[in-house]
Amino acid sequence: MRFLHILGKFLISVGVGILLFVGWTLKGTDLYTNGQQDRLADEFASSPTLIPDEQGDGGGLRFVGPPKNFAPGPGDPVFRLVIPAIDTDHFVVEGVDVEELRKGPGHYPQCRPGFEGPLCTEFEEVFPGERGRVIVSGHRTTYAAPFWGVNKLKPGDEIRVMSKWGRFTYEVTRQEVVSPDSLAITVPSRKAELVLTTCNPRFSASERLIIYSELVETVT
Repeated sequence: MRFLHILGKFLISVGVGILLFVGWTLKGTDLYTNGQQDRLADEFASSPTLIPDEQGDGGGLRFVGPPKNFAPGPGDPVFRLVIPAIDTDHFVVEGVDVEELRKGPGHYPQCRPGFEGPLCTEFEEVFPGERGRVIVSGHRTTYAAPFWGVNKLKPGDEIRVMSKWGRFTYEVTRQEVVSPDSLAITVPSRKAELVLTTCNPRFSASERLIIYSELVETVT
């Protein structure tokens, strides 16, 4: 009986420990990210307005980007991402490594000092407002779960971007599920797109969920 009593206490302690760990994983990490987002908001607000680099137009839609020398470092705020349909409002940082994604969604960078493969692209980096494919990766279950509800997005839903060189509106066109090692979205696109990527299903990394959207409005 004494053995069973000790075993019971041990199992209870283990159970409490597991619950605490799960609680921290799901909610405690939110505290860290929320604090980082507050810091990023202040940093973004205090950064100077940038003169947009005009890149022409197509069908009445202007294409602009940041100045040619724009090269944010790992973890720097790049733009604000707002998705009204799923109540998402986060500052996007440069980089998609572990440390960057703990701060918020990450903008997939070009391989250059501070960014090494495979977490960067050899193709020219694309920023909001430009022709090409802007790629943003984010957590779906931890660290404030910025992309928790992206599976609910449907064609026509707006994705709004506020940057220091302009404000841009994208509209969701489609979504797809791919294998976690697929590199298809890194292939350059002729369209002006913004693509969201995250783990699928929730609480798993067995697949990747991809949300595609196209630029429909530019304001500078």
